[in-house]
Amino acid sequence: LALPFGDERKKFLNRRFKIEGIPTLVALNRSGRTVSTDARKLITSHGADAYPFTEERLKQLEEQLEEEAKGWPEKLKHELHEEHELVRTHQAEYSCDACDEMGYGWSFYCEECDFSLHPNCAMKNDGEAEEQKEGWICEGDVCRRV
Repeated sequence: LALPFGDERKKFLNRRFKIEGIPTLVALNRSGRTVSTDARKLITSHGADAYPFTEERLKQLEEQLEEEAKGWPEKLKHELHEEHELVRTHQAEYSCDACDEMGYGWSFYCEECDFSLHPNCAMKNDGEAEEQKEGWICEGDVCRRV
């Protein structure tokens, strides 16, 4: 359901689903019960794989994310951000400060400076450029998830 700006039904829906702010995506099951009031974030993070938005499915996705990052360092230093270590973090959405492309999922991040790098952009500095991680393609200085 998409509501035009200022629609009076918004107040009712905010109370009904206990949500604040827009945009919001609420997932309902076949019987009309609320499965998630945070479906927008889940789709941003996991895409269609988030469906059916159940706790079990979300646990599976978290396990897959952990498997994807096996062998990656928890922290690393990078020449583009020598001030602080970058910490391996899962972010719903970020902009890579090396290649200026959007990223979803894993990044190496400095919270103090709000500096993020794609995993492949970050690990090129660690001598791992040749050993590209599965699920990423790097062309020149641009890395993107496939």
